[in-house]
Amino acid sequence: MRKVLLVCLDNLGDLIFTSALAEALRQDPDVELSLWCKDYTARIGHLLPGVQQVFAADPFWDKSPGRKKGSARLFFRTLRTIQKEQFDMALIPSSCWRTPCFLRMAGIRQRIGLAGRKNGLFLTQVLPAPSRHEPVVAGLLRSFQPVLKPGVAPHTCLDRERLPQFQLPAELQSKPYVCLHAFAGRRDRCAPLPILQGLARQLESMGYAVLWMGTGPELQELRQNPEVSMHGLYADRWAHDLLSVAWLISRARFFIGHDSGPLHVAGALGIPVLGFYLPGEPLRTMPQGAGPSVMIVCDDPAALDAQSAGAGLQELLDQLKT
Repeated sequence: MRKVLLVCLDNLGDLIFTSALAEALRQDPDVELSLWCKDYTARIGHLLPGVQQVFAADPFWDKSPGRKKGSARLFFRTLRTIQKEQFDMALIPSSCWRTPCFLRMAGIRQRIGLAGRKNGLFLTQVLPAPSRHEPVVAGLLRSFQPVLKPGVAPHTCLDRERLPQFQLPAELQSKPYVCLHAFAGRRDRCAPLPILQGLARQLESMGYAVLWMGTGPELQELRQNPEVSMHGLYADRWAHDLLSVAWLISRARFFIGHDSGPLHVAGALGIPVLGFYLPGEPLRTMPQGAGPSVMIVCDDPAALDAQSAGAGLQELLDQLKT
């Protein structure tokens, strides 16, 4: 049995893309798989297929969304714990040189990662970095092919069976609901609120409940908008961490949102997705779960109109009928 540590010290979307490597490693009966990820993504990390234990510590050189840089004390405490586990191999799907440097300090003999500046000094096997002109998952599987079982489908994947079972709120029991995530990591990539309000009204006229998703401050902003407050419910009434957010997403009929972590969580859970790329890298970070998806791509949020948004919604609904 080989003890393998999969390392993703990036944000939620990157962790979801890394799930494809976890699924590939799960196919190997000789692998005992662990994960090291950021603290705020750790509860989602437990949903990666085949992962048996999760180490959570933010890198002290980077910030998580809405947080300060990680604690160096917690980082090195986690590194000492990892050292005691005596892993045989670490897989690092990033080009940051610091991660393999510290993993060498932890005594992991095989450190396999992507080519990047200074990486060759600390990796025992340097793999070609994926092209930025291909889907992330396909690129990762191609790069790590020398250490993976062949024939793995190029999809993100989260284990729905590992989700805890919460009580579905009464407001969401009477009709199917749709998750609508109104925000992106950058405000200059967010769809105009009137467009999203129009989608919410259209969905409600079709018999769906609308569940607005976002952080507490983001949803409070929506609550203070008189046009939005008349249409839909707000996820922070019931979801207070990423795991409960994922559970709510897993019960939705489909998900509408921007190219961001929650969209990729939905895709990895097999939930149909309508994604806004305003702009983005649609050829690279398209929804890569196994379920149906539709992308709306514009060079600028101002170029998005109600007709295009409605057409994208109808295209997704047509896919769900087939």
